[in-house]
Amino acid sequence: MKRIVLGGLEGQMGSFLAEALKSEEGIELVAGISELEKLDGEIPIYNDIDKVLREVEFDVYVDFTVYTFAKKASEKMLKAGKAIVIGTTGFNKEDVDYLKEVAKQYGGKGVIAPNFSIGAILINKFTEICSRYFKSFEIVEYHHVNKKDQPSGTATYIANTLDCALKRELETTHIHSIRMPGVLAKHQVLVSDEFQILELIHQSNTRHSFEAGIILAIRKVEELQELVYGLQHLID
Repeated sequence: MKRIVLGGLEGQMGSFLAEALKSEEGIELVAGISELEKLDGEIPIYNDIDKVLREVEFDVYVDFTVYTFAKKASEKMLKAGKAIVIGTTGFNKEDVDYLKEVAKQYGGKGVIAPNFSIGAILINKFTEICSRYFKSFEIVEYHHVNKKDQPSGTATYIANTLDCALKRELETTHIHSIRMPGVLAKHQVLVSDEFQILELIHQSNTRHSFEAGIILAIRKVEELQELVYGLQHLID
């Protein structure tokens, strides 16, 4: 039985995931972390990371909170030798590199993923393939009006993959961010030369599009020997 602590249990993604985990065999949500402590409910909710580490027996820490909290929580969990699954966006290369060193030093492991949708992993892969044949790219990301980071972590990840493939700097790939009501998450990659245009589009219509990837990460994260960035490291 994998015992899970969920950071952001009372948020939109956290509450969705908590409900989804109820039907998952071999996974048990044993505690949550939120702003207000509520220890007398069906699932105890803490507001202190150190208290969770002292009082709760668990295997994997999952985080859907905000960047500042997730960064602090990730560091503390890795220093405690825990496995982490981080879906909170906003982590930059310096953050990830630092946390990789923390994991290596203290025996922690985990995955930080800008997107848990399998489709998002594929659009990143398809974009990389396109870089063998095209040199002109634009990325457009659409999200709901409450999304705090801009551009999205997924768009930045696609741009970084693309720029590495083309051996150029990240700033040379343009990312256009749109925030609109009625939109959950959509990523569009425009590819062209002087004769043709190719469009790659991935759209998440509901949070269920992330569910399979999150569950996959929870089940497989303890097989890792390090901290990795991107869900593709857990896909065969």
